[in-house]
Amino acid sequence: MKNKILKIGSLAVVAIALAACSKSDYFDGQDEVITNQLKAEYAANFVKKYGPVDPNKSWDMSSQQPLYSLTSMYDAPATTRGTGDTYSQTKSSGFTVEKDVLTWFFQNTPAGQNNLRQGNPFSVTVSAAEFTIVPIFQGNATNYWQLWMHVDGVANDIKIWDKGEDLSYRKNGNLINVGTGRDGVARDAEEVVAPSITFSGLPAGKMHFYLKKWSNAETFENDYLQNQYSTASSLKRKMLSMDGCTRPNGVPSGAFYRIIGCEDASDNDYEDLAFLIYGNFTIEEPRDVYEVIPKRYMVEDLGSTDDFDFNDVVIDLFNEYKTTYTYAISGNEETVVDTDGPNLTKQWAIVRAAGGTLDFTIKIGQNTTWTKSQHVTPVTEMKNTGRDGAINYNGQIGEKFDINNMEWDSVNDNISIEVEGKDGYSGVHYIPFPKEGEIPMIIAVDTSVNWMYERNSVPDSWISNSPQPNPGGSE
Repeated sequence: MKNKILKIGSLAVVAIALAACSKSDYFDGQDEVITNQLKAEYAANFVKKYGPVDPNKSWDMSSQQPLYSLTSMYDAPATTRGTGDTYSQTKSSGFTVEKDVLTWFFQNTPAGQNNLRQGNPFSVTVSAAEFTIVPIFQGNATNYWQLWMHVDGVANDIKIWDKGEDLSYRKNGNLINVGTGRDGVARDAEEVVAPSITFSGLPAGKMHFYLKKWSNAETFENDYLQNQYSTASSLKRKMLSMDGCTRPNGVPSGAFYRIIGCEDASDNDYEDLAFLIYGNFTIEEPRDVYEVIPKRYMVEDLGSTDDFDFNDVVIDLFNEYKTTYTYAISGNEETVVDTDGPNLTKQWAIVRAAGGTLDFTIKIGQNTTWTKSQHVTPVTEMKNTGRDGAINYNGQIGEKFDINNMEWDSVNDNISIEVEGKDGYSGVHYIPFPKEGEIPMIIAVDTSVNWMYERNSVPDSWISNSPQPNPGGSE
């Protein structure tokens, strides 16, 4: 105790000397002294645990991956299906795409030309009955990608196909594998032999497709978390629904079908990937598309200076943008003639976990606050950190709330925490978002990154200079 008193006293001299330029609106000088001491102890323990911090390390490790939907996600019901979603996904090989189908696609999507008017942006409505997806063409492209789909009501998005997987074409009688490199299917191919992926048992409702895209196969293979990708979504006009092709021989009579042309870059030729979808579904062309970019903030609250589970406060923030497409209708054809957006229309937040026993207030911008004691009684109770059971990573504490005046700066992370101390460390401790190279007490990650169980420190990889933590909360 004597050493601690001497430490406080020496820090008090510094605090008084700097009071005119460093005093915060959030606490008086004595509170600041205590806060600085606690932060110093925390920093020493942090370096002891993880080693020195890279001076260029950014603590905003979110990748800003957008989510898309046809209605506002603010009003969307919570997902009710869990990771054990029950549906069937079966893959078969040897689906033959005949030359007539390839010729029709080649005529409508000349390589290197703008083929935007050859189809429309779309979403799909499915029933529980089955439908099948067949990749029928792969263009010459350096990018490596995977084809995914999002189905409303299913917790986890579904990977359909990897570039080049089991795809080949016949030329001069020889069967040639396509692979993952730049060379795709030759445009003078006699036929394509492709896999077919059939789904059944999915909940009736909306779905859409997107590509996860890396610059090349080597980048994908060297991305040890495989999360450094961009997306090309069917809802953002990166895929077109193309009508008019004669029925491929492998499509059963009476089944609805469409060919989808995909764009992986910006030349808009929509021939980087083409896939066939057939079965029980309907195609819809959206007028309004909503894009949400979420971010998760995870906080240590100085209740203990050797605790690095970053679950004392976990809060998700959301930016929602709306784009409206205007169509011109001529006969049976529709073309996009104008777009409005994307426009920021809403910001909101959801508190997911509160692992500390101290009261705290989250402050976003200048006018939005959320205080634990107004939602959790008693305030010392830990919420959703696994202390008394499993963590619900989709759970929330209190109601989701709007960000006043949409003042959250998602680029500069204008979020801070004020924590009520206790015992010998009473007063208010102010915790801002850290600058590059500082010892962090707040980190920002994607919402796919889960927080830790109580008293389980975050993995070393989170603190290293890797751009994004492992999305699972453990190593």
